[in-house]
Amino acid sequence: MSNELLVSASSARTLVSFLEGINVTHAEMESKTGIVIADLEKPDSRIPITPYNQLWNLALLKSKDPALGLHLGEMVNEEQMGVIGHITFNNPTLGEALAQFTRLFQLVNEGMRAELIVQDELAILRYLWDAPEFYSTPNMERTMAVSITRARSYIAQQLKVEYVSFQHPQPSYIDEYNRIFNCPLKFGDDCSSIAFKSHFLDYKLPKGNPYIHQVLTRHVENLLKKLRARNSFSSQIRNLIAKELSKNAIDAETIASQMHMSRHTLYRKLKSENHSFQELVEDVRQEKAMKYLSEDKYSLSEIAFLLGFSELSAFSRAFKRWTGKSPAQFMKEKS
Repeated sequence: MSNELLVSASSARTLVSFLEGINVTHAEMESKTGIVIADLEKPDSRIPITPYNQLWNLALLKSKDPALGLHLGEMVNEEQMGVIGHITFNNPTLGEALAQFTRLFQLVNEGMRAELIVQDELAILRYLWDAPEFYSTPNMERTMAVSITRARSYIAQQLKVEYVSFQHPQPSYIDEYNRIFNCPLKFGDDCSSIAFKSHFLDYKLPKGNPYIHQVLTRHVENLLKKLRARNSFSSQIRNLIAKELSKNAIDAETIASQMHMSRHTLYRKLKSENHSFQELVEDVRQEKAMKYLSEDKYSLSEIAFLLGFSELSAFSRAFKRWTGKSPAQFMKEKS
């Protein structure tokens, strides 16, 4: 189980389609990014954010278009709209649409989150990067251009945007920003945001379909549950334990320091999720033991070392506690 930040494959498919159109082969895309293009067609497929950003870099290089993010974002193509987009525009009102959009946005890109705030007479949709090291200017440009273009196309031409702000500095192609957004612009802001009069939140969406909304929402709620489980605190600790296992003396103090917290806080947070540190160590060891034994690539002594046991006998006792059999018995029955 990896806790690397993920992005919806629908976003990557848009880039792949563009690259195909300028004769970039799948082989080159895969060699430059490590993405398996065929996997993007799988239902609910998600990819790590790093290769996704590398796909953007490749698209910028091949297109020689520094404003590519804006240009892709202004193309209204319903076939390329993801599930979250369809759910958003099938809400009864703009306010309800944005409330659901911000709640589900993690499924689009885990590197950033969306939030809606109302200040005086303004409603502000903000995009915040909790992992700023993954900030991608072309991806942010596309996200903002998509937001504006679809709002004007699917919601109402009369939706007046008060301003649009960006976290990155003003680029050289500012004329394209002015053409697409057609409103006051800010750069180098704390976050990227779209501001409009709050009375538009009551605007009834013309394309609202309750049946489509219900079906799609039921589907993404299951995806959201899986995402939350993957991002739970105990899941993060499991991953750290897995990385530390072969260093022998694995202890809560070491893991806590990596999470920048005290051992007491570590224990307390695990307890809130009904887990203990030792239980997670046991679970990870058992899981990896079964994997190593099934692969038949390592000797029992090597497996004991990889699992952080000081002696083979300690591993054998633990394995018998988990399965009722010794590792040797398990291997013999497997063969």
